[in-house]
Amino acid sequence: MVKPKRNLVLFGSRGEEKTSAAEAILGQKDLHPASRPSECVHHQGEVCGRWVSVLELPPLYEKPHEEVMEESLRCVSLCDPEGVHAFILVLPVGPLTDEDKGELQIIQDTFSSRVQDFTVILFTVDSDPAAPADVTFIQKNKDIQELCQSYGGRSVVLNIKDKKQIPELLEIVDKMSSEGSKRFTKDTFTKANIERVSTLQAELQAVKQKMEIDGDLRERLKEKDEEMKKKEEEMKKEEEMKQKEEEMKKKEEEMKKKHREELQTLREQADQERKQRVQLKKEMDECMEREREKKKKEREDEDKRRKKQEEAQRQAWRQKLEASEQKVQSEKAQRENVEKKLEQCRREMKRDRDVWDKEKDQIWERVHQDMKQNLEDLKKNLDEEKSSHRKLQEEYNWKRKKWIYPWIVVLPVLVLLLFHVLTTQRWW
Repeated sequence: MVKPKRNLVLFGSRGEEKTSAAEAILGQKDLHPASRPSECVHHQGEVCGRWVSVLELPPLYEKPHEEVMEESLRCVSLCDPEGVHAFILVLPVGPLTDEDKGELQIIQDTFSSRVQDFTVILFTVDSDPAAPADVTFIQKNKDIQELCQSYGGRSVVLNIKDKKQIPELLEIVDKMSSEGSKRFTKDTFTKANIERVSTLQAELQAVKQKMEIDGDLRERLKEKDEEMKKKEEEMKKEEEMKQKEEEMKKKEEEMKKKHREELQTLREQADQERKQRVQLKKEMDECMEREREKKKKEREDEDKRRKKQEEAQRQAWRQKLEASEQKVQSEKAQRENVEKKLEQCRREMKRDRDVWDKEKDQIWERVHQDMKQNLEDLKKNLDEEKSSHRKLQEEYNWKRKKWIYPWIVVLPVLVLLLFHVLTTQRWW
């Protein structure tokens, strides 16, 4: 029985987590990225015997309303005519961030409350999904529990490495789709937005009736009117986009047809390669059997040869061991003799050291006595030199007085005589 095709839309604020989840679901690696970061990415592949289409909705948080509506409509249109079978919220096991909460609010406002009936929460981990820490966190975190309850308790913890939880995820999608054949189509999206616009218009009309019109209120109403006009223009753009999507759908059908033909060709080639591999495996088994028999015989011969070598080695080791023991005994005796000689040398050195200490003390005593005697001799010589110097000084002073005092008396007399001569006689 051919299983029906499923269209899955991955949404959330974390782009890398969504890409990892898409690769895990499709069993592929290095999926082609979007030409622009804000563009919806479409992947396809066969999973668990069915054709699965996976779309990565770009993060919509803090983006212009026009861009949000355009990407949302494009995402839903790519799933026509079957529609979206499940919206999958991709989250890592951890607390919800402000971006996660903002993204959930944008999805709720864009796709209306109907999206809750089509949503499954996919928690991604790198380890065992049944790890106590992860299970406890999901069960105890208040925000996570409220989120799971709002989506009917539909959640799966996926290990993105071993991917064993993919069948469980598809079973939840099948069960959700089988309940009344529910699916979220482009018409559902359009009706939800029309109802939202109608609700806004009704609220605006009620506000106009209840509140008094003043200057400030006129400005607010004017802004609301401008907003309604913008939304009407957006609806017109959506109609234009529907036409474009129809053209894109035709091109996509052609691509799908071409892809099916290529897939059929690849399957035929795979069957042929499989038959060739079976034949090659059979030949390789026969060759390996012959090689095993040959290696078995070689191993037996090698075991016999190795046993002989081991026996010869053991005999050689015994001889070496005996020789080593004899050498150890000889070295032990030599070491004891050396230790005895060392002990005798120590005693002799100690005796010599004691003798040397005594001699050293005697030498120092003699040196001290000699230095003391020399010091006394030097002191005596110094006293004699001082006495001699004093005598010489006294003799010098006496001779000095002997020669200087006569000149003190004679010199004035000579000066007076000279002056008298100069004054009494003429020289010219």
